[in-house]
Amino acid sequence: MNIQALHFVLDVDGNGSVAGWEVIDALKWAFSLPGRLMVEGLGNIPFIADTFGIRASAATGYASFHSLLATVLTLLFWVGCLVLVTRIGADRKAPDAAASDTAAAPGTPGMPRYRGPKARKT
Repeated sequence: MNIQALHFVLDVDGNGSVAGWEVIDALKWAFSLPGRLMVEGLGNIPFIADTFGIRASAATGYASFHSLLATVLTLLFWVGCLVLVTRIGADRKAPDAAASDTAAAPGTPGMPRYRGPKARKT
């Protein structure tokens, strides 16, 4: 199976070195990859391809990779990733108020408290 969205050449002009604009182009390609993959996958389903006007095949060209649909799908993917990342650890329980009122030794429970350097014996 040939997935056209995964085809990428870093050294576009073929001079043997990577220029700054090629690095920026590679970053753009990487961030737009989720939308391109989704558009290419949806383009293989005839009903959805006709409904949304997806033209992502060798016969019709791959202009749909730069469409509004691909951009929206990419944006939704990255916003979803940001939401998931910010939700990690959000379900942790808050420390009990009763436990924080007791003036126990500060620090991690079960760890001995550091009392400073020992005095030298003379």
